[in-house]
This record gives sequence, structure tokens and C-alpha cells, in this order.
Amino acid sequence: MRMFRSWHALILLPLVLQGCYVPRPAELVSIAPGEEVHIVLSDEGRDHLRDISAETSAEVNGRMQTLTADSLTITTRLRGPSYAGASFGNLRQTFTFALSDIDQVTVPELNPGRTAFLAAGALVVAVTAIASLLNFIGGSPDPGEPPDDTAPFRIVW
Repeated sequence: MRMFRSWHALILLPLVLQGCYVPRPAELVSIAPGEEVHIVLSDEGRDHLRDISAETSAEVNGRMQTLTADSLTITTRLRGPSYAGASFGNLRQTFTFALSDIDQVTVPELNPGRTAFLAAGALVVAVTAIASLLNFIGGSPDPGEPPDDTAPFRIVW
């Protein structure tokens, strides 16, 4: 059972590693095209987003495409229904917002402290998983030990 928990922890590793990034407030003029951005919309921006998309939130994540004197264009992944399958996740939509529709813009920044902490945790999980796997594969009781009645199965000769 211990090995089962360790492998589940390894499966969750990519989700945990997203915690290495923290949002850093940024000015629009300092963001390069193609860079990931997180935009918090004003009430008018939220209404505009509802008019052009099925999104209902006040926040949009995506890649910045263009910045003009009065507007910002980003490309974001579409969220699809669960029955649409994995191929739906590759569809993208382009949004253009007036600068007055945007309250805040942040960019993800790698945090060295969090990264070191999460890497150490991942290392502990990996070592535990490998140790439990090796114990499961090579673990056999000593000849003098009584059989374990709680084992999931026994082979009787």
C-alpha cells in the first residue's frame, strides 16, 4: 500500500511544480509579444468578455500577441466540456481588450526559494517510491519468519 501512495505522489508532481512560479505585477509596455500574462479585468472588461466568449470569470490567462496605444490582444486556450476529450485543449481563442478594460496584469516569475523547496520534496517522494518499489520486488521474508497473514495473496506449495 505504501508503494501505491508514492506513485500517486509522482503523478501529481507536474501540478506541484507549477507552484514554482509566482505572479509578478507588470506594466504592459514591459511585456514582450509571446510572453505569458494573467489579466484581471474591470467590470466593463468582464462584460465585454461575456459578450465575445463563454467565459464568465474576470481573469484571463494567455500569451500576449500585440499591444497598441488603446488595446491589448492575447491568445488563450479554450476551456471545453469534459466530454469533448483531450483534443479540445489545443484550441485557442484570440481576445482583444481596450486598455480601460484591464485592471491588473501579472506575469509568472520563477521563484528560486519555492523551486528549491518543491525540488527537495520531489526528491523525497522519488526516493520513497524507488525504495518501496525495490522492497516490493526484492522483499521476501527470512526463512525463520512466520508467514504474514495480512499479505494480499499467498502461494502454498
